[in-house]
Amino acid sequence: MASCVRFLQCAGFRFDSPSWDGPETWTALRNKDLWQTFEAVLSLCRSEKIEFLFITGDLFEQEYVRKETVERVARSFAQLEGARIFITPGRRDPLILTSAYRLAVWPKNVHIFSSGVSSIKIPSHNLIVFGEGWTTYHQEGPFLNGFQTTSDGTLQLMLLHAEVDSEKNTEGFIPIRQEEIASSGLAYLALGKREVWSGIQQAGETFWADCGAPEARGFQDNGPHGVLLGEIGKESSRFEFRELGQRSYIDKDLTFQSQADFENVSANLLAETNLEDRQNNLFRFKLSGTLFEVEGMLQTVKNLLETQFRFAEVLSLERKSPSQSQFESRGVSGVKHSEGYPTLAQIFVHKLQKNLVDVKGSENSQYWELVQKIGLTALGQGRGFDED
Repeated sequence: MASCVRFLQCAGFRFDSPSWDGPETWTALRNKDLWQTFEAVLSLCRSEKIEFLFITGDLFEQEYVRKETVERVARSFAQLEGARIFITPGRRDPLILTSAYRLAVWPKNVHIFSSGVSSIKIPSHNLIVFGEGWTTYHQEGPFLNGFQTTSDGTLQLMLLHAEVDSEKNTEGFIPIRQEEIASSGLAYLALGKREVWSGIQQAGETFWADCGAPEARGFQDNGPHGVLLGEIGKESSRFEFRELGQRSYIDKDLTFQSQADFENVSANLLAETNLEDRQNNLFRFKLSGTLFEVEGMLQTVKNLLETQFRFAEVLSLERKSPSQSQFESRGVSGVKHSEGYPTLAQIFVHKLQKNLVDVKGSENSQYWELVQKIGLTALGQGRGFDED
């Protein structure tokens, strides 16, 4: 009987999602990066002799997922000899009638949790693994409401696609309270929902963590991206976050008050980045200063960046409308279908842009803001528009 359990925790791959910040030319590259990271996770499971692989939600993007993608993932899991895999479907890949999880025959070492808290007993490790998956696009009730383990001497863990109560909770999620975690009696609670690593947290005697997504998808995803390696037992626990993200999204503000600033800013920009960063990462430069000076040097700055940075996007803050910024931060602007065609949401937003610009600052602006929000919610097939 094992005295401790070795596991790897990951979430948020969102296979086949076209939602990557940046121009369309980045999408194919970032999708290739995602598969490389997935293969790195599998290699890590083998090299570290991982016994349990925990996937806490959003393995796929239900709206775009392809059957061949699901089958490829299933085949990969079948090759993880000696590892048992537990999956909790999340908000983006719920276990609905047309779920991605129904597009493949899963190997025997994979268990997919459904609605309601259920458990799997593993006598060889004196272990019980609890979990509950999403079966709709909206969370219908709290996950840990009144949950408590039994004191039978087993090591008890749980997997959930959920978030812990904080100052800024996400619309559509019913947060778990710290006191619920503390009273659960769990040795460890594996969560998935966040985009970035939460760090190891503790409530009472229960450790918990959200590993975040393995790859950043936009400039708002600041922080480390990777997976969590854990070793947990009755007497001791050890955790290690392993960064695996292939690329980072980096925001930089450039201020030009005069023509003379150009040489200084350019020199500082190259001095604070190395060649590897400039070739590997994705940069967004926000230009500020007086409108005349910024516009006069905008093309000059673009020409410089194109020769020094492999991926660079240049924005003039004076020209960017609030509505445009709002949609770009939410991953709507620039999103393409996996086959290169625009989504309905993108077409809708594009057609509304003229109205939004024309009424900017007028009493009608709130009306058009409401129109776009209602429209996007409807295009989301009844799902609330993601506010985070």
